[in-house]
Amino acid sequence: MVMRRIWSGWVRPYIGRLIGALVLMAVVAASAAAYPLLTRHIFNALADGRAAEVIWVAPPLIILLALVKGVALFLQTVQVNALALRVTTDLQKDMARALITADLGVLTREPAGAFMSRIMNDLNLVREAAVRLANNLVRDVLTAIVLIATMVWLDWLMALVVLAVYPVALQPIIRIGARQRKASGHLQEHMEDVTSLLAETLQGARMVKAYQLEESETRRTRLAFDGLYARLVSLLTGRAKVDPILEIVGGVAVGGVIALAGWRVSAGYLAVGDVIAFITTLILLVQPVRAIGTLNAVTNEAIAAASRVLALLDRPNRITDAKDAVDVGRMSGAISFADVGFDYVVDAAASDAAASDAAASDAQPGMAAAPALVDVSFDIAAGQMVALCGPSGSGKSTVINLLPRFFDSTAGTITIDGVDLRQIGIESLRNNIALVSQDAVLFDDTVAANIAFGRSGASRDDITAAAKAAAAHDFIMALDGGYDAPVGTMGNRLSGGQRQRISIARAMLKDAPILLLDEATAALDADSEQQVQAALARLQKGRTTLVVAHRLATIRDADLILVMEAGQIVERGTHAGLIAQDGLYARLCRLQSLDSAS
Repeated sequence: MVMRRIWSGWVRPYIGRLIGALVLMAVVAASAAAYPLLTRHIFNALADGRAAEVIWVAPPLIILLALVKGVALFLQTVQVNALALRVTTDLQKDMARALITADLGVLTREPAGAFMSRIMNDLNLVREAAVRLANNLVRDVLTAIVLIATMVWLDWLMALVVLAVYPVALQPIIRIGARQRKASGHLQEHMEDVTSLLAETLQGARMVKAYQLEESETRRTRLAFDGLYARLVSLLTGRAKVDPILEIVGGVAVGGVIALAGWRVSAGYLAVGDVIAFITTLILLVQPVRAIGTLNAVTNEAIAAASRVLALLDRPNRITDAKDAVDVGRMSGAISFADVGFDYVVDAAASDAAASDAAASDAQPGMAAAPALVDVSFDIAAGQMVALCGPSGSGKSTVINLLPRFFDSTAGTITIDGVDLRQIGIESLRNNIALVSQDAVLFDDTVAANIAFGRSGASRDDITAAAKAAAAHDFIMALDGGYDAPVGTMGNRLSGGQRQRISIARAMLKDAPILLLDEATAALDADSEQQVQAALARLQKGRTTLVVAHRLATIRDADLILVMEAGQIVERGTHAGLIAQDGLYARLCRLQSLDSAS
C-alpha cells in the first residue's frame, strides 16, 4: 500500500525516464547471459581443434560485449539515481509545503528536530531503497531470469537442481525482512529524538554555558548516540544475516551441479564446454540472487520510513476555509468574543482524530489539563485599544492566537464586523491583521526583504517609509549595506530592539486595520523600549489594537483593560477604575510600583 502510494504519487510522472532505465537494464541482463554462451562456444571450439577461430573471433567479441555492458550499466545507474533523487526531492518539497501550511497546533506539539528528521533521514532511506529497487528488483531480476533461461537451455536437469535449492532461502529472508521493518521504524523514531536533542542543545547554547551545563548536556547526547548505535547495530545485524544464508544455499547449488555434471559428462550427455558454460552461468547468477535476497530487508526498512513520511503528508489541516467562506476586503476592525472557550488537549485530540491517529495523548508537552479559556466575552469597537493582562498562563496569548485562526475556539463565537471568523476566508482574515510579538521573527535575508514580508510587491520607497515610521531607518542606514544588509539567522546580527523595530516596520507596511501586540516590549531594555513604544504608538493610530502586556505601565491609556486569571476575565475597566476596585489588577500594579498617580 505504501509503495503503491509512492509509485502513483511521485514515480509515475517520470515514467519516461523509468522506461529508458528499463531498456538499459534489459541490455545489461542480456549481455550478462551472453558471457556463458560465448564461453561455451570457446571451449567447444578448442575441443574441436578450432583454436584459430578462438584466437581471432573470441577476444573482439568479449571486448565488444564488455563495452556494451559497461556503457549500458553506466547510463542505467545515472538514470536510476537521477530518478530516485527527483522523486525524493519532490517528496521533500511536498513535505516542506505540508509543514509550512500545517496547523500551528501540529507544529507546536512536536519538536522541530522530529520534522527535520523525517524530511532528511527518512527520505534518504526512501531514496536508497528506490535505487536498490530499480537495480535489484528490475535489473537483477531480469538478469536472473535470463541466466536461468540460459541454464535451462544448456541442461534442464542441472537447472532443476538449482531451482529446487534457492527457494529454500525465501522463508528465513522474509522473516528477517519483517523484523527489519519494525527495527527501522524504531531507529527512525530514535533518530528524531537525537536530532531534536541536538537542536535543543545548540539553540540553548547561551543557557548551557551560563549554567555550566556542558557536562550534563554532553552526557545526554552521549546516551542518545549510544542508543542510536545500539539500534543501528541491531539493524545491520539483521541485514548481515541474509548474505550467509544465500552463500550456504549457493554453495549447495554449485556442489549439486558439479556432482550431476560429472555424471552427465562421463555418461556422454554433456560436452565439457556445456558444463563450463553452465557453471559460469550459475556463478553469474549468485550476484543478482544475493542482491534480490537483501532487497526484502531494505524494502521493509524503506516502507517503515515511507509510512512516517506519508503520515506527515496525509495529516489534514483543520484550520481551513469553509465552503461558503467570504472575502471581506478591508474590515473596520470591530471584534466580539461571545462565551469563547479553548482547550489545548481537546484541540490536540481533534487534530489526532482527523489524522486517524488514536493517540490523543500527543498533546503539547507540558499542556495543562484545564481549559485555556472559559466563557470569555468582550467587545472592541473599531479603532479602540484593549489590553489583556494577568498572571502567566492566564490565557492572554491564547486570545491573541484565536483571532488570526492559528487555533479555532472549542466553544463560543468570535466575530469581526459581525462576521464569524470561520465564515471569513483565511487569507482575507489574515490580510486584516498585523502581529508584533515578543520574539521578533526575522528570516536569514536582507533587512528590506524582512520588512517587505508585510506586503507582497512593496516598493523600496514603501519599505523605507515603514522603517522611518518604526524609528528603524537610522540604524538600518548605519549597517554595512543598509537595507540590503543581511540580518543573519533569526536576525542574530541585530540587537533585540533593532529586530523589534524591523518587526514593527513590517506591520506598518502591512497597514492592517487590526493590530495584535503580544508582549512586544517585554524583552527590551529601557532605552530600546522607549523607542519601540514610540513606534508602536504611531502604529496603533486608527487601528483596533489588542495588547498583551506584563508591564502594566504600557497599557495605562488603554480604552479597556481585561484582567485574566485561569482562563477567565475576572475584571474589566479602565486603569483608574480598576485601581479603584482594588482587585487583582490593583495588586499587580502595586507589585510593579504603579499606582493611579503614576
